[in-house]
Amino acid sequence: MNTVDALSELVRAQGGKVTSQRLIIWRALADDKTHPTAEAIYQRVKPQLPSLSPATLYSVLNELVEWGELRRFDAGDGSIHFDPDTAPHAELICLRCHRVRDIPTSRAQPPRSGDLEGFRVLTRSEQYYGYCAECLAALATSASGA
Repeated sequence: MNTVDALSELVRAQGGKVTSQRLIIWRALADDKTHPTAEAIYQRVKPQLPSLSPATLYSVLNELVEWGELRRFDAGDGSIHFDPDTAPHAELICLRCHRVRDIPTSRAQPPRSGDLEGFRVLTRSEQYYGYCAECLAALATSASGA
């Protein structure tokens, strides 16, 4: 995700307003490595923005996704997660504890737009689902004790 200053310039260039709500949400996401859910972001910014509605939060998050400034993905835990790191990488997602960890991507460059019948790619994601070391150990312990 770009810096807050760069996002401000982007919004102004499109004729939009840089609201205090946008600024606080953008700052809450800057350099976040936790892959937060919308609910986690909401809880994080609510003390600074008591009047913030979930609809406004989702609107700002969706803007960032549309602009290619934020990645949205499903971690299999019933919630959508957001990642401000838009550099090429993949996520390792544990199916038991739902922790998410970034790893370098193994994919080559995405197909050119002409190869996709005019579809414009803004971002892409790569997820690997399995079990983290801690959960594997716990599963092995429970299996050996059964």
